Amino acid sequence: MIYIRNKAEALDAVASVLALPERRQQIVQMTVRVAMCLDAEARTFLADCQAGLVEGGAEYMRKRRHEMLAAQQQEAPEAIVIVDSSEDQLLEQVGMALDALRLSEIARQLFPAVRERHAPWEIARAFLAAEEEMRAVMIEAVRAHGAGNSVLYEKDRAEVERRIVAAGPPWMAELPTLQKACDEVAPGDSHLLPAIAVDDMRARLVVDLLASSRDEALEYLGTVKARIDTIHRLENDSK
Repeated sequence: MIYIRNKAEALDAVASVLALPERRQQIVQMTVRVAMCLDAEARTFLADCQAGLVEGGAEYMRKRRHEMLAAQQQEAPEAIVIVDSSEDQLLEQVGMALDALRLSEIARQLFPAVRERHAPWEIARAFLAAEEEMRAVMIEAVRAHGAGNSVLYEKDRAEVERRIVAAGPPWMAELPTLQKACDEVAPGDSHLLPAIAVDDMRARLVVDLLASSRDEALEYLGTVKARIDTIHRLENDSK
């Protein structure tokens, strides 16, 4: 077993794992690959591939997040005010958005052309619109990459591109307005705008509030940012 030193080697490792016939073998070998990875970003990518392509995708990520919330509450009941995402729908929605963004990073690494043309949140929208279909195409493309099958790989890339375009938002002209408001609430934050942009109802709500009551819009964005921070804190504490 060789060490994995970057994302390119990590992608090759994922391809070799997905070539295995049994899911149990895939899970074991993905765990081994994560342990053998020397680079932090590549290790995160491998973990996302394990969750997104092997373990079960967004549903597995959701269950994992709920388990982290429950464990954190048991260990330090006073540490997190929001403890039940089934009762806090915004926390659940933001968690789903962040999960979709993690899935989008797999597509960005697998398809450099997609990475150049589309923001992570645009790819995430395609996963949220049709996760099972996107996952199936991604798994096929990873296997094609590992086998050197450029024809199948290009076919899958075109299909992913088609789905990203089809899932595009009807409010794209408002994106600069959303970006400016997100930058005002959380300068330099890379997750607030995507958490809004992946969902048309959230995006339209912010746009409408910005037009009628800017203070309310910024307050709402602050509540979304707070949920993002809560989830990131959970993830960091679980490592």
